[in-house]
Order: sequence, then C-alpha cells, then structure tokens
Amino acid sequence: MTKRATLLATLIATTVVTTGCATNKKSEMTMLQERNLELTTRLNRSYADLESAMRERDNFNNRLSSAMQEVNSLQSQLANQPAPLTAPAGWTAVPGGAMIAIESGVLFAPGKAVLRPEALKTLDAVVSTLQGEYGDKDILVFGHTDDTPIKKSGWNDNWQLSSERALAVVRSLAKRGVSAGRLAACGAGEHRPKISNSSEPNRTTNRRVEIFAITSQASTGRTP
Repeated sequence: MTKRATLLATLIATTVVTTGCATNKKSEMTMLQERNLELTTRLNRSYADLESAMRERDNFNNRLSSAMQEVNSLQSQLANQPAPLTAPAGWTAVPGGAMIAIESGVLFAPGKAVLRPEALKTLDAVVSTLQGEYGDKDILVFGHTDDTPIKKSGWNDNWQLSSERALAVVRSLAKRGVSAGRLAACGAGEHRPKISNSSEPNRTTNRRVEIFAITSQASTGRTP
C-alpha cells in the first residue's frame, strides 16, 4: 500500500472512532438527563406525599385537640352536677329529700278524716323510714282531694277536709315517736291535682296524702 493510501485509511478510521465516541457520549447524556428527570419527578412526588401526610397529621391533631377539649368540658360539667337523687322503695326523690304519696282511700273512709285501723300499718312503715333514712329532715304532710264539691260530709269545703286529714296523719306520726318539732300539716283541697279530674280513676289518684321528708330550705316541687 502506498503512503498516500495508508494515510487515507488512517484518517477514515480516526473519523469513525471520533464519530462513535461522540454518539456514545450523546446517548449517555440523554440517559443521564432522563434519569435525572425521573429522579426529580419521584422527588417532587415524595415531597407532595410528605406535605399531604403533614396536613393530615395537622388535621388529626386539631381533631384530637377539639375532642380533648370537649371531653374536659363534659368532665367539668359532670363534676359540677349534683349527685343523683335517690329514695327508698315507694318513695320519690325530691330536692332536699323524698316524698311518699298515699291514696286517701288507703287511710280514710270517703268524706272522713279519721284514720282507718288498717292504715296504721302503712303509717308504721312510713315512720320507720322517717326515723331512719330521714331522721334529720323536716316532715310536711299535705292533704289533697278531688274537685267534687262537699255535699253530705259536713265539711265546709275540700280545703277543710284535706287539712283535717293532714292533721290526722301528723298526730298519728307524733304518737309513733316522730318529733313534733319536725312536723307540719297543710290542706291543699282540690287545687293541686296530679292529673285532670276527668274520670273516677283520675279523681282517685288526686285524693291523696303526700308526706315530704326534706330539709327546711327545700321546695316541695309544686308544679305551677
């Protein structure tokens, strides 16, 4: 081969190698750019996920804080509530003590203010409670009637009948050992019915004697 031919062959080979290297470098650069773009995209997605998680955490903390405030508020309200009212069987709890209502028919004959003999056992049980659970309470006895006008029994009106019945109960309680200083009697007549006097069963319910065992400052819970 002549010198000229050899030089030409060398030049062609060098050109091919240089071109190949340039192509390889360009391909590698493209791969690096694509890899960089992929990593950047993944990094941005991770940042977005992190921000979302942080917002969710903040929302959860806010809800938790709100729930804790509500719990604390309810606990405070509960702590400030008075203890539940309780009473022995047959009695009804009222502010400051308790009350028992006894149908007048259990204690008295119709139109009468003298206790039936069988009423004494009922009052014995009442006295046991008054001297036991409520030994430190005042005792208020209220007589009540229905709205039937007095016609034949000789009383002036239902006020008088209800008052005499309350007095009969008070005197019986005193005879059974209840201190007179704790006792008071009151007649309400037909003016404080429990329910409407629209039927005989209702009138029977309204004819009653109520015995309150309460502190001197307490209310008898009358409904206006």
